[in-house]
Amino acid sequence: MAVNEKTSLLASSSPITVTNAPTQKKKLSTFFGVVVPCILSIFSVILFLRLGFVVGQAGLGISIAMLILGYFVVVLTVLSISAICTNGEVQGGGAYFLISRSLGPEFGGSIGVIFYFANVFATALYVIGFVEAFVGNFGPRGEHAALPDSYGYRFLYGSLILGLCLVVCLLGADLFAKTSFLIFIVVMSSIVSVFISFALKKTTQFNFGDPEYPCSCCYDPINSTNCTTSPPRIDGNCSSLCFYTRWNETTLNSNLKESYDVDYTTKTMQDFQSVFAILFNGCTGIMAGANMSGDLKNPSFAIPVGTFIALAITFVVYALLMFFSSFTVTREMLLYNYSYMEHINLVPPLVTMGVFAATLSAALSTLIGSSRVLQALAKDNLFGRFLNPFSKVMTAKQEPIPAVLLSWLLVQLILLVGKLNAIAPFVTMFFLISYGMVNFACFTLSVASAPNFRPTFRFFTWHTALLGFFGCFAVMFFVDPLYAAIALVLLIILFLYVSFRSPGVQWGEVSQALIYHQVRKYLLRLDVRKEHVKFWRPQMLLLVSNPRSCYKLMGFINDLKKGGLYVLGNVVVGDYNQKSVQYYRKQLPLWIDFVDASKLKAFVELTISPSIRQGTRGLLTTSGLGGMKPNTVVLGYYDSTVPVDAGPDGCAAALHKTGFQLHSKEDRDRLSEVATRLPPIRTEGSSQSLSAVDYVGIIQDSIQLHKNVLVVRNCNYLDHGDTVNGTIDLWPAALIPGGRGGQSVSNLVSRTNTQDNCAESDAEEGHPLHSTDHYDSTYYMILQLGCVLHMVPYWKKHHKLRIMTVVHDTTERERTDLVDLLKKLRIDADVQPVTPHGSQQLFLDPDHTHPSDSQKWYGEMNELMRRHSSAASVVFTVLPPPPIPGCDITPFMENMEALTAGLPPTVMVFGSSTVISTDL
Repeated sequence: MAVNEKTSLLASSSPITVTNAPTQKKKLSTFFGVVVPCILSIFSVILFLRLGFVVGQAGLGISIAMLILGYFVVVLTVLSISAICTNGEVQGGGAYFLISRSLGPEFGGSIGVIFYFANVFATALYVIGFVEAFVGNFGPRGEHAALPDSYGYRFLYGSLILGLCLVVCLLGADLFAKTSFLIFIVVMSSIVSVFISFALKKTTQFNFGDPEYPCSCCYDPINSTNCTTSPPRIDGNCSSLCFYTRWNETTLNSNLKESYDVDYTTKTMQDFQSVFAILFNGCTGIMAGANMSGDLKNPSFAIPVGTFIALAITFVVYALLMFFSSFTVTREMLLYNYSYMEHINLVPPLVTMGVFAATLSAALSTLIGSSRVLQALAKDNLFGRFLNPFSKVMTAKQEPIPAVLLSWLLVQLILLVGKLNAIAPFVTMFFLISYGMVNFACFTLSVASAPNFRPTFRFFTWHTALLGFFGCFAVMFFVDPLYAAIALVLLIILFLYVSFRSPGVQWGEVSQALIYHQVRKYLLRLDVRKEHVKFWRPQMLLLVSNPRSCYKLMGFINDLKKGGLYVLGNVVVGDYNQKSVQYYRKQLPLWIDFVDASKLKAFVELTISPSIRQGTRGLLTTSGLGGMKPNTVVLGYYDSTVPVDAGPDGCAAALHKTGFQLHSKEDRDRLSEVATRLPPIRTEGSSQSLSAVDYVGIIQDSIQLHKNVLVVRNCNYLDHGDTVNGTIDLWPAALIPGGRGGQSVSNLVSRTNTQDNCAESDAEEGHPLHSTDHYDSTYYMILQLGCVLHMVPYWKKHHKLRIMTVVHDTTERERTDLVDLLKKLRIDADVQPVTPHGSQQLFLDPDHTHPSDSQKWYGEMNELMRRHSSAASVVFTVLPPPPIPGCDITPFMENMEALTAGLPPTVMVFGSSTVISTDL
């Protein structure tokens, strides 16, 4: 009900401390930390090994369209990344950190895993690209044939290259940055040599005799004639003639339109979707800078500026190379020779070095990026102990050695696939879903209108973020619906797993801001003036002294609220001073922890007041918000009995048995731990903080505010966890001594308002207790509450709803009237006629209202209820009429005791409002 004693908190709240672990000095600039890694990751294998394949399959026009579409999606994503990065300090973890700190652990954890696998698959893609170029130059059919070629040898070469990447990553991010810059110089030199070669290279005919190349016929631009393969057979295989034509309009015209053909490595027919999936891998390096966020001097500046510089450079290079290739290289050469840039280059070794450098740097970038993401996931402990070892660092430079090793192992396994074009769609899907969620994070932050979301990067709106989100997912399903569905299912599984674990992290989730934004909007639209009885539901204010003694009652009221508001109210007794405020500030989070651990769907309202009654008045008038305010006040029964404290373990056990299922032993252990920190309850010999006069005064105050009142007794006996075929018994006819409810349902109660030992002149004029309207409301309130409780699946499964009606003769009139009423109210219940026995004369005398007989009448009613409802799980009956303020409270307390003594858990009801409607 309210706090009984001023008890200090057993376990004092310790302040949150931050351990300053050794951290690596951040020393990478925008150029070295973002521009270089992004350019190298974007170019990767696509620039030198697949750009011609894309143009040969899709033609120049569609290739440029694909490039624009891919960059459109990534530019929108970079706008979102830039907005998030410039709204606060960015730490390690790249996209995972951005999403998790924006959308919360559920989205962050699931996207973190997907982004991790995107980097792992991308590493394998780049290593296979390196091996492809390596075998093309040094394999049996290469210009420098020196090494054997087979599936096994390619796997060996890939493993050796991956091992080299592992060594670089283990030595640290600074060495990676230095290595990347050297590689950057090589790649850019190769690109410059390619452009120079396009301008200076003379027309050249190439004759490729690779058994993997299919037969083809190409146009001979030198002689302006068609040519056939020559020689027609080489060991049973065909050889193709292809040309570098320099700037030739005929070559351009032949390369303008699409001409999809079979990919000679995977032997699958290509189309727009499959070719775009390959090209989009050349746009997925935008996170390379974000992956290095933990090593940057100024991540909030470096990530947006550096990423946009990298995008501008790479887009121009891609577009120019597509145009130059279409103008100078025949389609056959583009389709059937991945290394055509090497063959047309004036200095072929420069391109070879560029291919090796680009693929190696991209592999380094994604391998170290994946390890950083894994380390961040492990540090946040979103997936339990499984990932804990990967949060550790084992070198003076604070490198995540275990995370690097696991990433290396997974890439090693993926290398078994062996085909670049077979891995590319997976990389595309994983990156697209990661980019989509980054856009979603930016969108939600923007629309939540949180005052603290004010990024210094201004060139974005929620429209761009939303467009980027839908664009990413649209491209996913367009490229490959099956792979897109698999990626989404994986995301959902991971999301549900992290949600189930409910990690206790304080990241400032955007979901809370969105919920606040929407709740505020709809609360403003919830107009109390438009309330209608058709949509009435119980909105409970349960006054609680200590959860350790009221946990069964709390669980019971949670079942009774029927989706309505549920508020736990408590009064901290004392003057408003520093001591009481400190106690209040300790108690409030502890109560919220208890509600959260017990999985009660309730709010907590605590107040400070010199007395419990004054504090309760504040709760009665201020609890709730707008149109959501309690309409029903619930109190425990007042007596001198010492509250029962079953201990912390009892809280978990009791809530489990009252049908409020806790999910696991871990949940129950958490509840026990929280209950241990609650203040102790009142013990034998200690005085009660609440007097009987104030207790009755709280009931009177509630009624004066037109609140329904429930007084619950014997709730500690509520233990129906294993009960089968129990009953919920309603005794609505027992309204007041002399009531006519037993004679006629249509004339429910006597309209008598005689008050025990009360002088009319001492009573407050206009008090609702002067009226008799509440008698009908109470009758229907009992029916409604019984029906609501029986709607709860657990109660409905194990209990019957019975309505007990007192009859005086053998006729069926009483029962028939009640059955008709129940049909009209749509309440499915058994009607149980009850006939008084022996000397009981209940309801026989309509004028039986003498005050001296009321306690005897309630005693007789109690005997009748014990005879017929002693085995019931819960009993609903009427609350004896409370005294009008200024009257003696003793008869009221005696009547409650006489009515409920020896009964099962009993709810005494006083109705102040209409709760049932028969209208549509």
